[in-house]
Order: sequence, then C-alpha cells, then structure tokens
Amino acid sequence: VTLIICACQLFTSSLVGFVFAKYQFIGRDMLFVGILATMMVPWPVLLIPQYVIALNLGLINTRAVLILPFLYSAFGIFLMRQFMHSIPDELMDAARIDGASEPMIFARIIVPLTGPALAALGIFTFMGNWDSFVWPLITLSNEDLYTLPIGLASFVGPRWSDQAAINAGTFITIIPVVIVFLILQRRFIEGIALTGMKG
Repeated sequence: VTLIICACQLFTSSLVGFVFAKYQFIGRDMLFVGILATMMVPWPVLLIPQYVIALNLGLINTRAVLILPFLYSAFGIFLMRQFMHSIPDELMDAARIDGASEPMIFARIIVPLTGPALAALGIFTFMGNWDSFVWPLITLSNEDLYTLPIGLASFVGPRWSDQAAINAGTFITIIPVVIVFLILQRRFIEGIALTGMKG
C-alpha cells in the first residue's frame, strides 16, 4: 500500500509541478493558490467527509480505501513546482528544436534533473503512509487488511499488554523506513538544501 501511494504521489506531484512551473495558461496562479489552500485545512476536518464518500463508493474494508484518497499531495506539488523553477527553460527549448515531444521532455530531461526533490518527497511520503494509523483504523475491520501500526496496537489491551511482542513488532516495523532513508540519504539532504533555497 505504501509503495503504491509513494509511486503515485511522486508521479502526480512531479507532473503537476512541471505543468505549473513551465507552462503559461489562463488561471494557472489561481489554480495553484487553490491547491495550496487545501494544505491549510486540517486533516481531521476532512476525516468524516472522506469516510462518507468511501462508504458511499463501497470502498470500506478494502485496500483501495487506503490508497485512493492519497494519490496526490498538495505539499508534493508545491515542492516539485518550486524545485522545477530552477531548471532552465533553455533545456526544454533545445529539446523541442531536436524534435522531442512534451512527454519526452518531461520523462527524459525534467525527471532526471529533479532527483534530489523526488528523493526528499519520496521519504516524506513513505514515512507518512507507513506510519498511518487513524485512517486504516476507522476504515478497516477485517484483520487480514490491518496495517502494521494497527497490528502493533492490537498487542495492547485495556488491562494487559504484551511488551515483548510490541518491542519485536516495533523493531520489525522501523526496518523498512531505515533502509529507505539510508538508500536515499544523500539525495534527501541535497533535495532539502536545494528546495529550501528556491524562491
């Protein structure tokens, strides 16, 4: 579930960020402000409406309910747009002169140059969804679909707790996060430094 969400958010954020950074169209700035405005709404406010929508679509108690609401990220779009502003437009113009299509420019020129920002966003997205607790808790009742944080919580009862199982489960749960961070560490630090300097 986390890998699917991470891949989808990286794709949608880079694509939409590319469009906002490199193309001029009517209403672009207002649309971007609208996307940024969604970041100002606290997620608990959206929890009940999202649950009602998922219920009406028949998604409750499926893996789809864990994935579909998180296919895009307003923060990711903002991060990628800011980073892509630093990529010179002349590179795109040269590719167009050579006959490259717009999808090819995005895939072969823009995406390779945004590696540090993609690594930073990938780590944020992976960690945020790997540790997700509230949304799976209220949308899943089938134990076979429980995520790791909910599984860990099941080791604690009202009058007892299995400390050995909690410690072992916590250790196993953090291993993938540590591996992802170690693999992307250099690019992550580079991405944070570069995206922090863009105006």
